[in-house]
Amino acid sequence: MSESKKMLKTAGFMTIATLLAKLCGMGRDMLIAAYFSTSYIGDAYMTATKLPTMLFDMVIGGVITASFIPIFNSINGESRKKEAMSFANKFVGMVLAITVLITVLGIAFSGTLIGWLAPKFDAQTHDLASSLSRIMFPMIIFTGLAFSFVGILQSYGEFNIPAVMSLVSNLAVIAYFPLFGKKFGVYGLAVTMLIAWGLQVVIQIPALKKTGYKFRPDLRLKDKNIKAALILAGPLLISSWVQPLYSIVNTRIASGIAGGITMLEYANRLYTVMVGVFSFVVTNLIFPKLSKSNASENFEEASKLLVTSLKSIVIIILPLMMGFIILSKPIICVIYEHGQFTSADTLKTAGALSCYSVGMIGFSVNEILAKTFFSKKNSKTPMYNAVISMIANICFAYLLSPRYGINGLALATAGGSTVNALLNYICMKKKYGKFLEKIDRISIVKTVISALIMAAAVFVLYRVLSDVFAYSVVNCLITGIICAAAGLLVYGICCVIFGVDEIKMLIKR
Repeated sequence: MSESKKMLKTAGFMTIATLLAKLCGMGRDMLIAAYFSTSYIGDAYMTATKLPTMLFDMVIGGVITASFIPIFNSINGESRKKEAMSFANKFVGMVLAITVLITVLGIAFSGTLIGWLAPKFDAQTHDLASSLSRIMFPMIIFTGLAFSFVGILQSYGEFNIPAVMSLVSNLAVIAYFPLFGKKFGVYGLAVTMLIAWGLQVVIQIPALKKTGYKFRPDLRLKDKNIKAALILAGPLLISSWVQPLYSIVNTRIASGIAGGITMLEYANRLYTVMVGVFSFVVTNLIFPKLSKSNASENFEEASKLLVTSLKSIVIIILPLMMGFIILSKPIICVIYEHGQFTSADTLKTAGALSCYSVGMIGFSVNEILAKTFFSKKNSKTPMYNAVISMIANICFAYLLSPRYGINGLALATAGGSTVNALLNYICMKKKYGKFLEKIDRISIVKTVISALIMAAAVFVLYRVLSDVFAYSVVNCLITGIICAAAGLLVYGICCVIFGVDEIKMLIKR
C-alpha cells in the first residue's frame, strides 16, 4: 500500500473513531442536561469538571505530546531505541510526579480554587462544586499518563488506539446514567468520570507492549533529552494557556448569570465536537510526520504536508462553520432539549453556539500552524502569538459580555482564536517563506465562495421551513436534516463547478 493511501486510510479511521467519540460525548452531555439541566447542580458539576482539567492544561497538559514527540523521534530516528525508551520513562516519571502534586494540592485547596474560578456562586453551589472537584482531581494523574502514552504510540505510527480513547471513556459515562444515575446522582457521575479517564490509560497498554515499551517511571531527570524537552516545553506551556485562560475569564463572568456556566459549556462542547473531529484528526496525524520530516531536514515534504493540511481543513471546516452559525437553534433543540432542559435554555445556548462557531476556522487553522512551529522545535513564536491573542480575548470578553452576556463571551473566544491564527500565519510566512502558492490561494478562494453560496441557500431554506413547521424537537430534527442535506449538495456542486482540486481528489479516492 502506498504511503498516501495508507495515510488516507488512517485518517479515515481516525475521523470515524473521533466522530463516534464526539457523538458519544454529545450523548453524554444530553444525559447530563436531561438530568441536571441548567440548575445549580449543572453549574456545580461543570465547574468541578473544569477545575482539574484547567489546572492540568495550564501546568502541563498542552505540552506533553508536543514536547515529547519531536525529541523521542529525533533519538529513535538515529536507531537508538534503548535511549529513546529510557527518555520515555524519564518523561513519564516527570509527568507522574507533577500530576500527583497537582492532585494533592487541588484536593487540599478545592474550596479556595472554586471560589476563585466562580466567585459569584451562592454557598450551596460552591460547596457542591468543591465536593465534586475533590472526587475528580485524581483524573489528572490518568490524563498525564494517557497523553504520555499517546506520544509513544503516535511516534511509532499507531494512531488508531489513541483515536478510540475518548470513545471508551464516553461510553463508560453514558452507561452510568441508565445503570446508576437515579441512585447515585451527580456524585456517582463524578466517580464515573474518574474511572472513565483510567480506562483511557488501560486500553493503550497492549499497543504499548507491541512497541517494546516497558513502564518503568524514572525520576532521574538530569538527562540531556529531558533538558531538551523542558526547553521546548517552556514556551509551549505558555502557548497552551490560551484556552484555559479563556475558560477562566468566561467562567468567572458567567458565574453571575443563572445557568450561564452550563449553557456556555454545552455550547462550547458542541462547538469543539465538530471542530475537534477534523482539526484534531489532521493535526494528530501530521504532527509526527512533520516532526520526522523536519528532523531529517526534508523541508519540501514538510511544506507539502502543511499546505495539504491547511487546504483540507478549510474545505471541511468552512461549511461546518456556516451551518452551525445558521442552524444553531435546531441543533441545540435536538441535542439538549429533553428532560429539564427547556426551550428558553435552547434559545440562550443556541446564541452562544452561533457566536462560538464564528471562530471555527481560526481555531482549526491555528491548530495546524502551531503544530507546524512545534515540529520545527520553534515554540517561542506561537508562545508570543498566544499571549497576544489571550490578551485580545480577555479584552473582548470584558467589552462584549456586559451587553451581550454569554453570547459576548463566546464571541470573544472566537475573536481570540482568529487573532491567534492570523498572527501565526503571518509569522510562519516571515520566518519560513511563502508556503501557499498562487494555485493554493486560488483554491482556498474558490472554497470560500462555495461556502458562502451554500450559507445563503441554507439560510433561505431554514427561514422557509421555520415558517412551515411548528416548533418542536421532531420538527427541528427534520428541519436540520433537510437544511444540512441541501447545504452539502449545494456546497459539493459549487466546489465541482469552481474546480476545487481537493474535492475532485477526494471523490476519486
